[in-house]
Amino acid sequence: MLMELYEKIPVPLKTEHNWRYSEYSFFVKDEEPTTFVDINSSISNIHKSDIFEPLVVKNPEKIGVYNLIKSQEKFSFDIDKSGMYFIELKMLGKYNVVREQIRIREDLDVDLVFTIEDGNKESVNNNCLELLVEKNSKVRIFFDHNLKQSFSHSLIYFDMKDNTDVKVAFLTNNPKYEKTHIKGLINGSNSKYVVFMLARVDGLDHVDYRTENIHIKPGSESLSVYRSIVDGRARSIYTGMLRIEKEAKFSNAYQNSRNILLSDKARVETIPELEILNQEVACTHGAVVSSLDEEAIYYFMSRGVSRQEAIKLITDGFLLDKLEDNLGPNLYPIVYNKVTNDEYS
Repeated sequence: MLMELYEKIPVPLKTEHNWRYSEYSFFVKDEEPTTFVDINSSISNIHKSDIFEPLVVKNPEKIGVYNLIKSQEKFSFDIDKSGMYFIELKMLGKYNVVREQIRIREDLDVDLVFTIEDGNKESVNNNCLELLVEKNSKVRIFFDHNLKQSFSHSLIYFDMKDNTDVKVAFLTNNPKYEKTHIKGLINGSNSKYVVFMLARVDGLDHVDYRTENIHIKPGSESLSVYRSIVDGRARSIYTGMLRIEKEAKFSNAYQNSRNILLSDKARVETIPELEILNQEVACTHGAVVSSLDEEAIYYFMSRGVSRQEAIKLITDGFLLDKLEDNLGPNLYPIVYNKVTNDEYS
């Protein structure tokens, strides 16, 4: 019965997605719900802390399990009026299994701030968010991932109908281990979908983003932009899938990954994937990995700015580029504050 339930929800199983650098394990205890857990055990920066004591490998044929019946938290949010909304999700348990379903009704103009935090406590978090955007709606969303002590896996699933305009920004700041899979189903004609992923990692941090932009109807547009600033021995991974279905003619899809390395021991991986089933489309991708521009640093220092402050100005500007135009006057000041720790003026 459980497997029939799992097949009905968009949980990324190993058999469905060939996620590189990952091995799947899950824990099963009598007093705990069976939970889908993703742990990258092939690298050394995942500490074997007390929270992994109950981890065992059982029933490998299951690959992974997402238990909705015993979820510790669950809510649905139905938005039927234009305006600005705030949703805050606190992962207070040691193991947190969360599924949210949000619907945005047709003909709306919505700003949404979605905050996930772990209270600076060690935990294992599994979050599945399904967001349906009905026709003719404009939606701007900011996901603030404040998960500094967690081992977190998230699946974010967007389903967008005709004439929708959806613009999304994710911000990840110094996570211990965070893997986020963003699946955008552009299931409407003349729809636009833009997603920015911003990551700042240091020390032994590990961040892994994967996007899937699936164009189903004609005349749709998508843009995926990944930006990371990587220091210490941290690791940043981005995998971007663009899929254009046969019926999605005249669609336009682009993805870009830009990364700044602040350390010679930091690592960046960028993996583009394209599946084009219609030739009457435009589909491109690009990737850049670079170090800081010393001439730009010198320019700031020659005007009395310290080297540390110059680096901050450059990296903050790198993350914020083009966001104001996409997120608008309600969300951009919030993102600006989170990135710079300064008030927007």
